[in-house]
Amino acid sequence: MKKILLALSLALFSVGSAAAESPAPSKPAPAKPAPRFPVPKDATGGESQPGGGGKILMYKIPRGRDAVIAEMKETFKKEGWKVIKDDASPSGRAARMEVEKDGASYKVSFVGDATQSALILTLP
Repeated sequence: MKKILLALSLALFSVGSAAAESPAPSKPAPAKPAPRFPVPKDATGGESQPGGGGKILMYKIPRGRDAVIAEMKETFKKEGWKVIKDDASPSGRAARMEVEKDGASYKVSFVGDATQSALILTLP
């Protein structure tokens, strides 16, 4: 009887030791942070907008909308951003774009006139 108990004890100890020595499951790699969106240097603001849950930001720019759009398209090209969509809103008062870089997709709208504009940015 003592031999059986001794054998069972050794067997249980061996199983417990093997489990303790097994490597811990690997953790998934942390998500790559989204690339920083290139905002025009003269843009002000960047505050979170109501109802956007912190993902909608608005910047004011003291230049005409068309000039800002042209500058942003050039910036996207130079910095390796891919323009996914580029269309006007149904009213024609806003230009809407969707751009992507490193798997992060941003939606951006440009509103304004010939003297001032705003950039409305939706974060990924």
